[in-house]
Amino acid sequence: MVVLGGCERQEQPPPARVPAAAPVKASAPAKVTPSPSSTGAELRERLRCEALLGFSGLLAGQQEYFGEKDRWTEDVTRLPVPAACTDGSRVPTPDATWLAGCHFRYAISVTGSPPDNTSFRVRAVGVGGLAEGLTYEMAHGFVDGKPVRVWPSELVLEDCHGVRRPEGTPLPAPLCEGASNLKGFFTSQKAYFGEKDRYSESADQLGFLPEPCLDGTRAPVPDDTWIAGCRFIYRAEVSGIAPVQAFLLTARGMKGPVVDQKLTLDSQYTWSPADPGCAP
Repeated sequence: MVVLGGCERQEQPPPARVPAAAPVKASAPAKVTPSPSSTGAELRERLRCEALLGFSGLLAGQQEYFGEKDRWTEDVTRLPVPAACTDGSRVPTPDATWLAGCHFRYAISVTGSPPDNTSFRVRAVGVGGLAEGLTYEMAHGFVDGKPVRVWPSELVLEDCHGVRRPEGTPLPAPLCEGASNLKGFFTSQKAYFGEKDRYSESADQLGFLPEPCLDGTRAPVPDDTWIAGCRFIYRAEVSGIAPVQAFLLTARGMKGPVVDQKLTLDSQYTWSPADPGCAP
């Protein structure tokens, strides 16, 4: 306390000193990992499906040619042309030995000695945009008369249902595999009856052999009364005494999205359930 002229004044304590704030170092912002673009993922899926469809069409074309000539062909004019883009455009090709599709071009080579030891190979090369640098290869043929196939594992048919084709139309539903093969089975029965005046339960006698999956695998069969396709298995049941007979054809889904689904088609062309309405 300080005394001034008889008056007392309370001495004020010195103000508290506030320590200076330590300088703050600027920190780099946290690194942001961009999330993958769903649009980009969808486009890549469409590209894979485009290559798959290109291979599938060329495989069917080669098989048809082999059925006529007992050999494969490198002549691209004898093979189906892959689909163009929706606007009709196609990728450029180095020369006339290539086939052009929407985002891929295809080269075909043939090796071996037909008909029992020969194969063909198709190479798909992406051109431009997201397709640039993408390359896929497939091969199919025979070794000692037995079919062999090499298929790229990235190209899976199940992934492509509902995906638009390059020309804009979707792939048929998985059920259409069974429906299409039943129609072929029906035609085989009618043709056989026209020659023999009877139907048959033997797929071998009828010449009915459904296609395997694109990678060459087939569905499992419970016994030898069935014949396997890719996801479906098939059986014919014949009733009556020739030439007054009837048949019932059955397709049973064994794997993938069609497991446990069943279609039947009888000799009067009656479907159960109703005709799925798949294109031929």
